[in-house]
Amino acid sequence: MLDNDKMKLLNLAHYLNSRFSRLVHSAGRTLGLFVLLLLLSFLASSVWAAESPLFSYTQRLWQMQDGLPEQVVQAFAQTGDRYLWIGTTGGLVRFDGERFLTFDRENTPAFSDNNVFCLTVARDNTLWIGMEGGGLLRYRDGTFQAFSSQDGLTNSFVRVVYEDSRGRIWIGTDNGLFQFSDGRLGRVDNAAEIPGIAVHAIHEDRRGQLWVGGSKFLRLAGHGASEYNALEYKLGGEASQNRVKSITETRDGTVWVGTVSGLQRMGPQETSFRPIKEINGTVRVLREMSDGTLWIGTIGRGLLTYREHRFSGIAVPDPLPSNTVLNLFEDVEKNIWIGTQGGMLRLIKTPVRTVKLPDAADSDAETVYQDRSGDVWVAAVNLFRVHNGKAEPYRFPGIAGVRVRNVFRDNEGALWIGTEGRGAYRQIGEKFVHYSTEEGLVNNFVRAFLQGRDGSVWIATDEGVSRWRRQGITNYQMRDGLAYFSTRSLLEDRRGDIWIGTDRGVSRLHGESFETDGATEALKNEKVWAIHEDSDGGLWFGTRTGGLYRWRSGTMTRYTVAQGLASNGVYELLEDGKNNFWISGPNGISTVSRRELDAIAEHPSRPVALTLYGVSDGLETIQMCGGEKPAGVLTTQGEVWFPSSKGPVRVSIGSPMPSKPAPVVIDQVMADGLQKPVGSGITLGPDNAKLEVHYGVVLLRSQERIRFRYMLEGFDKSWSEASPTRVAYYTNLPPGTYQFRVSAFEMNSPEEVAAASAEIIQEPHFYRTAWFLSGMVLLLAASVWGIYQFRLGQLRGRFQAVLKERNRLAREMHDTLIQGCASVSALLEAHSSLAPPKAETNHDLTNDDLLDCARTQLRSTIEEARQAVWGLRSISEPTTDIGSLLGKIAEQFRHEFGVPVECRVTGTPFALEQSVVHEVLMVAREALYNSVRHAQPKKVELSVRFEENRCRVGVRDDGSGFDPAILSRLPEHHYGLIGIRERVERIGGKFVLRSAVGVGTELSIEVPRSAGASSKPVSEIAL
Repeated sequence: MLDNDKMKLLNLAHYLNSRFSRLVHSAGRTLGLFVLLLLLSFLASSVWAAESPLFSYTQRLWQMQDGLPEQVVQAFAQTGDRYLWIGTTGGLVRFDGERFLTFDRENTPAFSDNNVFCLTVARDNTLWIGMEGGGLLRYRDGTFQAFSSQDGLTNSFVRVVYEDSRGRIWIGTDNGLFQFSDGRLGRVDNAAEIPGIAVHAIHEDRRGQLWVGGSKFLRLAGHGASEYNALEYKLGGEASQNRVKSITETRDGTVWVGTVSGLQRMGPQETSFRPIKEINGTVRVLREMSDGTLWIGTIGRGLLTYREHRFSGIAVPDPLPSNTVLNLFEDVEKNIWIGTQGGMLRLIKTPVRTVKLPDAADSDAETVYQDRSGDVWVAAVNLFRVHNGKAEPYRFPGIAGVRVRNVFRDNEGALWIGTEGRGAYRQIGEKFVHYSTEEGLVNNFVRAFLQGRDGSVWIATDEGVSRWRRQGITNYQMRDGLAYFSTRSLLEDRRGDIWIGTDRGVSRLHGESFETDGATEALKNEKVWAIHEDSDGGLWFGTRTGGLYRWRSGTMTRYTVAQGLASNGVYELLEDGKNNFWISGPNGISTVSRRELDAIAEHPSRPVALTLYGVSDGLETIQMCGGEKPAGVLTTQGEVWFPSSKGPVRVSIGSPMPSKPAPVVIDQVMADGLQKPVGSGITLGPDNAKLEVHYGVVLLRSQERIRFRYMLEGFDKSWSEASPTRVAYYTNLPPGTYQFRVSAFEMNSPEEVAAASAEIIQEPHFYRTAWFLSGMVLLLAASVWGIYQFRLGQLRGRFQAVLKERNRLAREMHDTLIQGCASVSALLEAHSSLAPPKAETNHDLTNDDLLDCARTQLRSTIEEARQAVWGLRSISEPTTDIGSLLGKIAEQFRHEFGVPVECRVTGTPFALEQSVVHEVLMVAREALYNSVRHAQPKKVELSVRFEENRCRVGVRDDGSGFDPAILSRLPEHHYGLIGIRERVERIGGKFVLRSAVGVGTELSIEVPRSAGASSKPVSEIAL
């Protein structure tokens, strides 16, 4: 672009020369040449003004090797979440300032083509995407939607998408103008009111009129259109040169139109456009930035700006990657983005600039110093003086071939020059005085100068310190008490003591002797490269690797990166008028409030606000220099200068740095290498072993000052400092619910913290789930309970068995022994009651008969007892002889009690268990016994009836009977009926007792054919 201006200048010069030669031919060539030189001088100054920078910018270029899918960048837009969207010929890119995410036809089905030509974000935060051959796309709520001919779009080459003040979406294509409404696209041109047009640019002015440019240039107002290519609305130039590429209206009401042939404008009071003669070629993009500057991007002619009625070339440290500028954009952070054919360029206004030294093969700088005149001296490989903003090499007469390390002007106006290997020179006017080891200097390699209050000049060297006074030079070395021979820095404090920083501690010279104190002891192993005394009397020591120290009121306080410093290396320490420290070190330049450092000394947990200037702020390198002094200077122009390995760096003091916290995002979660959707909850399978959480900030300016920390609540015990990769790694997480939290802040505003979080659920294996463990606990409890109940049942069974056996024994004893003994007892009583033996009739019982009956009963009782005991130890066989056994019992009772007992057996007998038979016999016997003993019957009937499925046994008498209600009032020792009921229950039979006073008693039992001890009994007592 500038070369083109120079060519125009030369052409104009030739033209003026020819014209002027004719005009002044009579006056002679000399006058003509003189006037021509004046004109050329004026034009050259105009061109220089056009080339001079308006602002200081730092730039950053991204190309394919940095992550772009292709280098041709055609469009920009920014959504409400502050992501920058970039349209390239290789796809759509989302950018957070650090990382790219590309959407194309390979990974996004909505894309039928990769060439993104234009982007627009509507007020509802919808991103509209115009494709060059791929139609129209819409991105909303994380989803892409394509619009094609089925939706009303008749041309797939979308050149512009625009939203007007009424919220209407306009789409311009190579063949027609469309409007989006109710989910469909309708064509609005190619009608009587609006002629058909190929659209490349749309813009709405402040009056609500819509300007549409392309193959024609239209102004839409109401339902009609005015064509500015028509005669009544002249657009300057030939029709073929008036294809419109860009339109905008600046804040002063001027409408600007970029065409294939140049730039035209129409003022608010004008009715036609006027070409801008300064700009030729295709103007692809026009953009007015927030500061009112109009930026102009051209095809093949670079980038220009228009401000205060003047066109200028934009100033960037390096040339544009391409002179074809396709798009311009300003984001919410005021960064300028330039899309070109050679990549994407970001421009950031910065207070930092690296000064270029002319004719410097190696432009490193060792020291900088400002003279009283305002000139800045820069000592590098060569010596330079910056005068009126211009750096020029400087050579002292008579000191040729000597490398100058530093310069210093004393109170008398003499200039001291420190050299590398040649000692020091003192210049007064044109006179030079040389001081070296021959003149008493301790060493010829000078590192620092200091003038004391008494006028003496202190010179620090590689091997000690020399003190120059008019009467001579005094040297101080290690043998004199100096901490170390390699000296780096000098300071005279308010008490007049001289502090000397060395590569192994600091020394304090009080008067003529070195003294030690807490400061010298604390710093004895540090390389002290900077010393500063603040207005409060505190001494500050910057060390090469140990951080910053403060000595005040007998207390030493240390500051390192742990307290918020940018580095533990402090090369130079300066304090400006607002009590801000400016610190240079191995990773750039930082500034921090001294008051904040003082506060941290009292409250160590308080964060420090620090601003770090790095490469993104305009530094060509972050490696500063500080081995010789002065390694930094505060100038009278409100700047701070530091030497660096790429030349001197100047920073404008007081330039505010952005401090609004950038939004923190968790943009990707990987589980065993597979991407998980980032939402309110992230669920991991039970077999997941590795977890990666990728986080960052959406910050489009430099992210060098961002500091992160993260923590997985429920797993991490404390916050972890983020790694440069911004990825948190976890392996083999225990099952549970965790909260991943990440926070970020800028070093210059640590109190402004932005944070984000995500819930992470690590699912357990089924055997570690709550329901499974609960089920196992319940199962275990049920098992224990079951075992307990089983054991308890066993104990109860055993107890019941013992109890039943006791009851059975009681019944057997009652029905055998007790009854037998009772019978024997009755016979013996009868025997004793009889008179002496007389001759009696044959029908009367004799004593002998009674004794025989007693003996028989006793033998029977013994036998029954033996059988009962034997029943405890043997298993009986089934028997069918129950009828004959009952008959024997009836016979026994007839013989024993003299009561007729009739036994009848009916039906077909079947076999019963011996135990059942025994119980039935005992029941019948007890019933007969109760009848003959208590009812005084005249006759007793014992019946046995075998039916198909049961056996019925009954005992009926015609005795006195009884009231069954009195059974509940019988004494506990009456076991007859109780025993009968228990026996019947034991064999699962049915027991029925019927009786009434005066009508006799009937007892019957019903035994099922399959009777056993496990059957459920039924009993009944009735009147």
